[in-house]
Amino acid sequence: MHRYFNAILLAALLASPAAPCLAAHPSAVPVSESIVGNDRLPDRDLRLGTVTVHPDIVYSSIPGYRPLLLDLYLPAGNGRHPLVVFVHGGSWTSGTKRATGHYADFPGVLARLAARGFTVASVDYRLSSEAKYPAALQDIKASIRYLRANANRFGIDRNRVAVWGASAGAHLAAMAALTGDDASLEPAYRSDPGQSDRVQAFVGWYGPYDIPAVFSQAMAAAPAAGTPTSPEEAAESTGPLNFFGCTMQGCPPGVLESASPVNFVDKNDPPALLIHGTADATVSQDQSIGLYNRLKNAGIRADLLLIDRVGHSWTGPGRKATTAASRQALDATFDWLARTISKGTQGTSPNRIRIRDRYDHLKN
Repeated sequence: MHRYFNAILLAALLASPAAPCLAAHPSAVPVSESIVGNDRLPDRDLRLGTVTVHPDIVYSSIPGYRPLLLDLYLPAGNGRHPLVVFVHGGSWTSGTKRATGHYADFPGVLARLAARGFTVASVDYRLSSEAKYPAALQDIKASIRYLRANANRFGIDRNRVAVWGASAGAHLAAMAALTGDDASLEPAYRSDPGQSDRVQAFVGWYGPYDIPAVFSQAMAAAPAAGTPTSPEEAAESTGPLNFFGCTMQGCPPGVLESASPVNFVDKNDPPALLIHGTADATVSQDQSIGLYNRLKNAGIRADLLLIDRVGHSWTGPGRKATTAASRQALDATFDWLARTISKGTQGTSPNRIRIRDRYDHLKN
């Protein structure tokens, strides 16, 4: 049993963590050799190029918990803009709305997306040490309703909303996308009850979508060096398990199945883009392939991009590969969002990746 739960921790170190400069195209973003976790966004409104950033807006105040915050990136110009809500990773136990993977300047990345005509929100949510699932999912849904309730203030088109997540954030984003307005997942008090939390598009980066399968794969892995030996040490290492209400003895019946996006796919789901590295040893590419197949079988428009020889957080065998994969994922994401929820062709790159063809090539 100890081997099972300690291996889970390895499999659950799901992406997290960065922060401002602007360039004309995602391909120019700075990429660090190592995972980035620093926060360089000042606690005041600022301009990044043509984009206005409003940091730390309170979107939810739940008694007994810290205020939940989001950073908002507003494009220049009047009118209504499509909304993209970003959900960070971090094994459901850590992470920040201002850092992801190897991106040296993640607020700068989000500002680039906003510069292409999107309103962009990056959100905090309750972690495993604060509340158990589905609290974090409820937070993501609350942020979507808050932004819709303030659409006039922020220039948001309520009918064009996408949610995008990385790793553990991709799990939460997928659940939000596939369970829009599902009352069974909501607490007794629902913030902004007059607004919908349905979204019109979903992007997932290296996410876990079949949670029992993720746990089973981790159970089959060898225990990590330095594995905790006492129950007290082990308990400190099982944040991801605690997130789902599990203990060292096991999980509540059905909780992992009810937290798995693959079990909520139906014909009413929004279009989806899934991107994964073929060498991901933390969350297998099979997770994205499995969700992709379920979506396609349900008749949903779904695209899958598998990036060769890179692992979790787009970590490659060297800095060059990590940089190329990190930029490729952004190019694909930005262009797909522009084609999916933008009214015009704004931001579409002449080097747009043919995502479906890429997947078919890799299968053969």
